[in-house]
Amino acid sequence: MAEIENPAVLVLAAGRGVRMKSETPKVLHQLMGRPLLEHVLNAALYLNPARLVLVTGFGAEAVEDRAAEFLAAPRPDGFSPPAPVFVRQARQLGTGHAVAQAREALSDFKGPVLIMAGDVPLISPNTLDGFLRAHQALGAQLSVLTVSLADPGSYGRVLRDAAGWLARIVEYRDAGETERLIREINSGLYVAEAAPLFESLAELKADNDQGEYYLTDVAADFRRRGLMAAAVEIPASNFFEVLGINDRRELAEAQAIMRDRINEAWLRSGVTLLDPPSTLIEASVRLGRDVRLWPGVILTGRTIVGEGAEIGPYSHLDNCRVAAGAKVPGHQTWAGKEF
Repeated sequence: MAEIENPAVLVLAAGRGVRMKSETPKVLHQLMGRPLLEHVLNAALYLNPARLVLVTGFGAEAVEDRAAEFLAAPRPDGFSPPAPVFVRQARQLGTGHAVAQAREALSDFKGPVLIMAGDVPLISPNTLDGFLRAHQALGAQLSVLTVSLADPGSYGRVLRDAAGWLARIVEYRDAGETERLIREINSGLYVAEAAPLFESLAELKADNDQGEYYLTDVAADFRRRGLMAAAVEIPASNFFEVLGINDRRELAEAQAIMRDRINEAWLRSGVTLLDPPSTLIEASVRLGRDVRLWPGVILTGRTIVGEGAEIGPYSHLDNCRVAAGAKVPGHQTWAGKEF
């Protein structure tokens, strides 16, 4: 399998997230013990990015501090990511405007730029890797990750030409009745070659219902200039990977999906969960083989449970260490305790 070119990764993390009804920047809301942004960055790092640029805005200092701390921490795989470059979007004038803020930071970069939102915590490294490989194999200058849904709702619609190439993307609020019947939608993830990307961004206009500079409009501009644009479709069953978190309900839904994903991984690794739906194990927890977890167990922080240990029902262990073979009684909460 051919190697993919190391991309620059551009993460959009400037939004406030009004529907979260919080003073905390949206990308810093917690999901399974980590901010949304950390889940996104963790997936992106598997691509071994050549550059890492974050666009910040609301709560910029807090977002930048948390991202810098996460990226500076030692990783289990020993990989050292590139130092992040932070650029600020002083006014939130749309996704196209946000990406344009990175022009100077990527002015000397010649390769592909992966653009992703900081609020899609369920995206997997495999999907990102497959997206980049498809972009490279198709020889496109711009690729958009898409998915077809039985009920596409208010997502932007993807319009293809007769040959199947991406012609343009239409936001739902700007789409006509026929365009709204299209089931293929824009996920919000893009790969574009740096030079033509910023050339198109310079031509964007805010003549739409929102009065914003849409990143989606670059697709039509690429085609107008004779450049190839592709729509790379993922199965509808993987739609959850590109779900953005906009409110507390969606955060809870993502929590349930990630809880089940983590629990399944531990079950396959030799850990017994007597009632997986009632068991919550944060991503930072480490468990040995033959650990036995009774119903209602919650393990958070940097809790470590040794091989063959047993945790009683409805226990909450936060930043605890449990020795191999130990038995922790149920119906209690501990923080920082050793057993």
